[in-house]
Amino acid sequence: MERKKQVVTIVGAGSTRIPALIGSLINYKDRFPLKKLVLFDIDIKRIEALQDYIRLTMEKYCPEVELVFTDKDEEAYIDTDYVFCNMRAGNFEMRGLDEKIPLKYDLVGQETCGPGGFAYGMRSIGAMIDMVKKVREYAPEAWILNYTNPAAIVAVALDKAFPDDKKILNICDQPYSMIKSFAKILEVDMYDIEPRFFGLNHFGWFTKLYYTPTGEDLLPKLKSFLSGHEFKPYNAEQREASWLKTYKNVNKIMSFFPEYLPNTYLQYYFFPDEIVKDSDPNYTRADEALNGREREVLELCKKVKEQNSLEGIPLLTGAVHGNMMVEVAESIAYDLKKVFVIMTRNEGIIPNLPEDAMIEVAGELTKYGVVAYKVGEIGTFYKGLMECQYAYEKLTVEACLESNYEKALQALTLNRTIVNPVKAKAVLDDLMEANKDYWYLK
Repeated sequence: MERKKQVVTIVGAGSTRIPALIGSLINYKDRFPLKKLVLFDIDIKRIEALQDYIRLTMEKYCPEVELVFTDKDEEAYIDTDYVFCNMRAGNFEMRGLDEKIPLKYDLVGQETCGPGGFAYGMRSIGAMIDMVKKVREYAPEAWILNYTNPAAIVAVALDKAFPDDKKILNICDQPYSMIKSFAKILEVDMYDIEPRFFGLNHFGWFTKLYYTPTGEDLLPKLKSFLSGHEFKPYNAEQREASWLKTYKNVNKIMSFFPEYLPNTYLQYYFFPDEIVKDSDPNYTRADEALNGREREVLELCKKVKEQNSLEGIPLLTGAVHGNMMVEVAESIAYDLKKVFVIMTRNEGIIPNLPEDAMIEVAGELTKYGVVAYKVGEIGTFYKGLMECQYAYEKLTVEACLESNYEKALQALTLNRTIVNPVKAKAVLDDLMEANKDYWYLK
């Protein structure tokens, strides 16, 4: 049966991730056919830098698809089926401050974890709530697939602001990327691996890796391999040194706690002092990204604009972020029930955690949304870690929505990367000053 063609809106379309997402839409065009593609950004100049590459690429590979570039809400959202949300409130300028200000106080400088993630979350919450309201004004039945970081904080905020909206899905590509890396090590197809997972976003553990052709759990085999080898991403040769160290730290975490296989981001919570010691306060991952992917994509798009053709230009594709976003939309659109690691309200999935926690677990994606797999009660160690982290996330959201300084200070003091209230107050005051155009607390 021929699949229904979809209308897709990409929010934050000025991001240099978008050309690769376009490549994924092209590669999946038979599985997820498009009727119309809308590229939306509140800063039209950011889109203009990428526009010629996107236009010529779509004309070459998908000439039948209507293509729209806009900074107007109505044009972006009316009659859309899927909203792929990829916004970055504050762009790279603020990301750099998120990472560098904490390092002044010997605190982890990272865009989604610790004080940097707090500041980014405070900027993202208002922008995301505003976006959802506008989408619902023009497209009440559209699916909103949210990848905006820090995804854990954003998911809690959206659940609080829109508790009855069943068509908002929050998802992160790091579990997907890790499964891709597992598959390379195990020499199997990643789509033959069905994970089991529990945690919070950027704060969780793989508990099983079922190999669907046989039903075998491959996690013991993977753990045995990692006991004698460094864990490397599937594309290790393309990664910066800091990312290679991040994956290597999975081995280190498992040397202490070997029961499950941790998400890479847990390194920031278990080894914050080591992370700070290895960090350069003048050159963080924001600088790596600016001088790496950001520069390369912009230079490629500039070349396309100058020559007004794709001659000598490769098709950019998103092996992780782009492919995952399209596969998620495909599974919902055509009720495929594919298994992903997804964020969802707890509601008894993990009975000994708060019902309202936005947890991250494995589950099927259907036309109705997430059908999460039950996890059952978790051990005291994991329960304690998750309750503390969720309290931080919840207080951060409340601090933002209430402009409440005391709750912000409580949130940062609870965060395992900080703990010390003296440092929490100092970094909060600095971040508040740097972010005064976005948020302020009283």
